[in-house]
Amino acid sequence: MAEDLAFCREIAGRANANLLHAARLLPTARQEFFFATYAAMRLIDDAVDDGFLCRPTEEREHERSAMLADIDNWQDQCLGKREQGPLPAEVYRALKATAQRSDLGETPWTGLADAMRRDVYEQPMPDWDDFLGYAAGATVAPATIFIYLLGAEPAERGFAWDLPDLPVHYAADLGIFCYLVHILRDLAKDAERSERLVTIPDSLIEEAGLQKIGLSDAIRARDPRVGSLAADLRERASFHLNAGRDCLQPLRPLIGRREQLALSGLIGIYESLFDRFSADYFAGMADAPALEQALRKKLLASQVPS
Repeated sequence: MAEDLAFCREIAGRANANLLHAARLLPTARQEFFFATYAAMRLIDDAVDDGFLCRPTEEREHERSAMLADIDNWQDQCLGKREQGPLPAEVYRALKATAQRSDLGETPWTGLADAMRRDVYEQPMPDWDDFLGYAAGATVAPATIFIYLLGAEPAERGFAWDLPDLPVHYAADLGIFCYLVHILRDLAKDAERSERLVTIPDSLIEEAGLQKIGLSDAIRARDPRVGSLAADLRERASFHLNAGRDCLQPLRPLIGRREQLALSGLIGIYESLFDRFSADYFAGMADAPALEQALRKKLLASQVPS
């Protein structure tokens, strides 16, 4: 079991995500649960983004059915409905020993699977409602698991949730806010790799006077229209930040001190990045890597109350 969990931790760590650094402040059993689930989600997300969406058109057409089948089998593995699938045996066993011994439920797995299917079908994202529907799976899913592990209590079958609202209630706006900050941070990289990795609604891009094709050139040229697009995204992110704060306020006194520290640290990183994008967006993109690294170091150096 220790080898399986170490395998999951190594896979999850490849992403070097802020969520992982916050999860490292949690007690051991909660960390193990988180890293097992995050590794499973990381693998299918990378398979879709790197192994499918970045391929040429002809290859995507040829591999589409196989990729969709992998998503179906991945979902069944995560839910414990089948043993064989795209997940390595180590990750499957780790899930069986953690998430599948809890009352986490199906929502995070079905939500992410639906978002991945949408990517593979290359469905358009014409407006903001389409973005919110996509984000409900693509980003709220891991945020929901994180929130679950902040509030669930040890039980006969691993962990059990007994708080007033479901984890997704507390996680939804937080997840969308963090996702929008990710988009602002990674826009240049994603646009450079493929326009299919740019998960901004067409209507927002068009309102800024831009197109997905050519967005990478506009960013390199520091086109002022990119700044206008970023300002629109920041405004929307601000709404979800405020809504998320309201949802999370009743949760804080119901969770442990280490869990409170992990939550505050995670939100603090994203708020700092968000603030840095609020002035000169291009300067903010340039400064983001060093700022993020410093914030993570500060988080992990935090005094964890016993």
